[in-house]
Amino acid sequence: MADLNCHITTFNAGRTPIDINYFASSLYTSLKQSTLPPDLIVLALQELAPIGYSFLGGSLLTPYFSRFAEAVYKAAAWRLGKDADYEHVLTRNAGMTGIMVFARRELKQRIQWIEEAGTGVGLWDMGNKGAVGVRLGLDKTPVTFVAAHLAPIEAGCERRNEDWRRICENLVFEPINENPTSTDSERQPLLSNNPPQSSAPHDLFTPPSYIFFAGDLNYRTSDTQPDPADFTSWPQPMASPSDPTHWSKLLASDQLTREINSGKTLHHLAEAQITFPPTYKYSSRAQKLAGEAAETHKSKASNDSDDETPAIDLTQIQEQVWLWAKHRIPSWCDRILYLNTAPSTIHSYTALPIQPTSDHRPVVLSCSIPQRPLHESQVIQYPRYELDDGWKERRILARRLEVAIGVGAYLGFTGQGQILLGGTVVGIVVGYLVLQYLVGG
Repeated sequence: MADLNCHITTFNAGRTPIDINYFASSLYTSLKQSTLPPDLIVLALQELAPIGYSFLGGSLLTPYFSRFAEAVYKAAAWRLGKDADYEHVLTRNAGMTGIMVFARRELKQRIQWIEEAGTGVGLWDMGNKGAVGVRLGLDKTPVTFVAAHLAPIEAGCERRNEDWRRICENLVFEPINENPTSTDSERQPLLSNNPPQSSAPHDLFTPPSYIFFAGDLNYRTSDTQPDPADFTSWPQPMASPSDPTHWSKLLASDQLTREINSGKTLHHLAEAQITFPPTYKYSSRAQKLAGEAAETHKSKASNDSDDETPAIDLTQIQEQVWLWAKHRIPSWCDRILYLNTAPSTIHSYTALPIQPTSDHRPVVLSCSIPQRPLHESQVIQYPRYELDDGWKERRILARRLEVAIGVGAYLGFTGQGQILLGGTVVGIVVGYLVLQYLVGG
């Protein structure tokens, strides 16, 4: 049986709806470089929407997720034309972190079971930071995808290591007994085969599966914030490898590489070689210029004039300078790792173009894995951390806090919420005055 080809993208969306055509064109630049079309397309998303929308979830997130779905379908259609038969498999979020899975039709029909998991690692375990995971039972090849967002700032390295520990202890995968892609009136059971049963809850490493861990992991290239004049020595696209300002010099100070080598974080995971510049933090000016450059390189007057042509030809946009935010040292915050005992065949590991809507660049891993169970030698027998017995109670409490804060944020910081709040206040006042009139009358 042929290997399973996976295309995994991680992107911090900056709480802003994406430019569909720009993001689709970005995905297309990576899809067209693949020898074979991917069987699975996975999006690991962080800060996918404002906190009020993310904490309340449901239909409030639909406009954000639907834009990503449309971008995936467009990119696939540009790459494969009429042979683009991708279908939505699953969308889930844990607070502000989300994951979306798409599969070719034939592969989707082979999914025998699905497990999902989510946990927050923010304040009081809420989901402003955290992880959400999906495990697919593909014949005899279980595959696990996790989207994560860890603690920020240069000095937060130890907190990020702690976030990894908390994810391992609280990310519990539970079976989905209904088809996650159907509507409420069209619920259909998944195929009859159930996930592997065991007496203990399923954690990140149980049952054995291929694992991909992607996200804004937030590891930086310095333990302290930059001085005001430091930006003059930061990487630029035209620098040669021997130049002190070449990005490879900065990569030597990467916290994540240091912490993995010291055995302090992301145990049992490995990463492909980084051959791309830092993915964070680009200035608002850089984002604006990305949007302006795209406007001048549109291939058609109308985006719908040719379904087989990308709306924006990003290959024609040459970066002459990288405009960094001066208060954050450029870093490889956005990463994708895989199980180190079951290495994937890496086809490409790269960053996509600067986006008009985010200070992060998306990162893509294109790889393939054998369609067979892990060999006994590839199974992680003794993970560094074990599940915490109180994971369920903490998640219930965190969810209640998320709803309370989500309601407050929605009413106080969104236009729809302010209208609703204002209408409620007016209604209460009018009701009170009417009651006073009736009583007084």
